[in-house]
Amino acid sequence: MKKALAFDLGATSVRGILGYVENGVLKTEEVLRFSHDRVKDNDRSRWNFDLIMENITDTIIKYKDEISTIGVDTWGVDFGLIGKDGNLIENPVSYRDAKHKIGFDKAQEKMSLLDIFLNTGNQIMPINTLFQLLALKEVNFENYKKIDTLLLMPDLINYYLTNEKYSEQTITSTSQLFDLSKNTFSKEILNTFSIDENIFAKVVEQGVVIGSLKNSKISKLRDLNLDIKVISVASHDTASAALLTKAYVDEETMFLSCGTWSLIGLVTDKAIVSKEVYDYSLTNECGYKGSNMFFTNITGLYLVEKLKTQLEAKYKKEIDFKEITAYVKSHKALCIFDVALDVFSQDDFDIIKEINNVTSVQVEHDFDYFVMIYSSLCDKYVKTIEHLKRISHRDFSKLHIIGGGAKSDVLCQMIADTTNLDVVVGPFEATAYGNLLIQLMSQNEIRSLKQGLDIIKNTTTLLSYKPRN
Repeated sequence: MKKALAFDLGATSVRGILGYVENGVLKTEEVLRFSHDRVKDNDRSRWNFDLIMENITDTIIKYKDEISTIGVDTWGVDFGLIGKDGNLIENPVSYRDAKHKIGFDKAQEKMSLLDIFLNTGNQIMPINTLFQLLALKEVNFENYKKIDTLLLMPDLINYYLTNEKYSEQTITSTSQLFDLSKNTFSKEILNTFSIDENIFAKVVEQGVVIGSLKNSKISKLRDLNLDIKVISVASHDTASAALLTKAYVDEETMFLSCGTWSLIGLVTDKAIVSKEVYDYSLTNECGYKGSNMFFTNITGLYLVEKLKTQLEAKYKKEIDFKEITAYVKSHKALCIFDVALDVFSQDDFDIIKEINNVTSVQVEHDFDYFVMIYSSLCDKYVKTIEHLKRISHRDFSKLHIIGGGAKSDVLCQMIADTTNLDVVVGPFEATAYGNLLIQLMSQNEIRSLKQGLDIIKNTTTLLSYKPRN
């Protein structure tokens, strides 16, 4: 029996999940969970990469005698820069850093946003890798000149684990630097913005052996002399999670990855790229084995967390989610606002002040802001679904929800009611499960994706919500 270790990195926490197949069921054990946050360094919002790698390393050492493979997935767009000495030039900057707007503005001096979209198929967002890279060029040209290799976050972690540089396909497709139709970095984008194509590593699909811990850059791992393989999973967390939804096997089902961000869409054979797609702020990204995920990125439960943190500071006590749920369930929204406004994706902002700036209602209870956030998210889902239906020329009867938001009974029922779709929920650990399935397929512990999905079906119970309209 071979065991796989999945590292699933989110924007606020990192988890390690050990998994193996026994009697047709996926057995899992959470072996790592720790919270992490951005740190201020040289006036930039950055990830504490040393802390991340320290926890990953210690977990591998603790379970070294049990695991055969390792796979890493993370959020998209962020990256690390490797110098000619093989080491990080600086700590990776977070997508929430405000200075990315400098690169976003600079890009438009050479190419229109529409043309950038038409060359990449990615939703235009100031946080995208292209704009981050251009911002670095403006604010710290000395470090920009030192770049030997750019590696997105999961590829960066894999590099430290194996001393091998690769660009996994799904995470690379989040960068606004990738031509999905040619499965390579966009010549037009690189030439227009004078970006050296040699700073990018070879693109690989899922299930490829990246390397072994025997050759790790981390001495504590290298000294173990263990031939534990690192596998390229669907390393964009959305791609790993969406793999577990019915959207992959049923054309009438959409997926919603509901977490810090909301990613709602469908699976298509190829990228859909047009001015209409651009106008609706939709995106294309690579999914498992050449499939295309056609969706949009919407600021999600980040707003709930922001408000909860702000009110806890105000009340000087912790707020239980049960208290929030009870209030939301028994009250109606005073108004709806656009959760996709740029201000709501920033690092530091006063959420109550910003909601007040875009609404004109008088709020008597602070918890009314929770109701407005939940309702506004649902409203955005409805509008996005209409755009996706119109462009794809498909109709939908079901929505499959995964991610942290799937645990909220009140939110799932609100989504069913507002979208008028049957809602399927789970598994809650979809990202880690997707990561593990790809690793276990690479070890021939699972023979096919179909068998893997059958195993997941045996492992977990999906919940369902019907519209009450």
